[in-house]
Amino acid sequence: GGVRMLGKLMKYEWKNIWKAGTLMLLGMFIVTVIGCVVLQMPGVAEFFDSNDVNGAQAWLVISSFAAILILYVIMLLASTWGMLIFLGIRFYRSMYTDEGYLSHTLPVTANQLFLSKVLVSGVWYLFISIGIGISVVALVVSLMTGLLNIGELSGVLIQYNGNIWEFLADAFYELGRTYEEEMGINLLHYGITLLLTYVAGPFITMVTLFGALTIGQLSSKHKGLMGILAYAGLTILSSIIGSTVQSAFMFGTNVMSNSGGFSVTTNMAYDINVITSLLIAAIMYGVSYYIMNRKLNLD
Repeated sequence: GGVRMLGKLMKYEWKNIWKAGTLMLLGMFIVTVIGCVVLQMPGVAEFFDSNDVNGAQAWLVISSFAAILILYVIMLLASTWGMLIFLGIRFYRSMYTDEGYLSHTLPVTANQLFLSKVLVSGVWYLFISIGIGISVVALVVSLMTGLLNIGELSGVLIQYNGNIWEFLADAFYELGRTYEEEMGINLLHYGITLLLTYVAGPFITMVTLFGALTIGQLSSKHKGLMGILAYAGLTILSSIIGSTVQSAFMFGTNVMSNSGGFSVTTNMAYDINVITSLLIAAIMYGVSYYIMNRKLNLD
């Protein structure tokens, strides 16, 4: 029954989040399309290529370029932070305000409530991250296409019959080989770790955020504010712990082996970072579980 109840809670949670999430993805899509169009504009490539562009035209190109860049950065920040704030407020309201009374009268455990929120919010936060990833790739590719069509650089693309993707794949392959040979980083291992971090990251963020807001409930007044402060503190703390563990590990391994020890370290340092953040998430989950089951007073 527990799993079925969790499913029901998740469905309810999804209903409450999907509109805001979809709006943000839509906004991202529109800004990305505008960005790609501007980067493909005739004039952008020539501007980089020649010296005979007149002042007014140059100014137009630079200003539209800058405007798109600023708009784009604002959009990236707004969608990540906006989503985080939206999900935080949504969690807080449905758990720890009058609306929370209703949640807690349902025939479900506090843990099921918490878990359903972490899972659904994490999935949406992951959608936003993937959206941003796709968007950045789209802009980079359209900028490259614009630049590779001009003068000196167009020769590069002729070898590839104008196929930008083939060109990028080759460039990445060369880059990867250099990395593996020079620095001894195992790219497959690194790639898998990176993918895991990318997928697990949003869920870790949600557990930390919701856990912090739950910790804030222990305060006698200004519970919301205390939750926000707890989140800020935890974020700073986890990055300090992560980098300390990483440096200590790097240092230790380098001292132990001055020959060829680097490959092990770089990969393991990343692994350790992942493990550290997973541990922090697990601790936060435990703390939230304890507070919700033992200490919760909704006044």
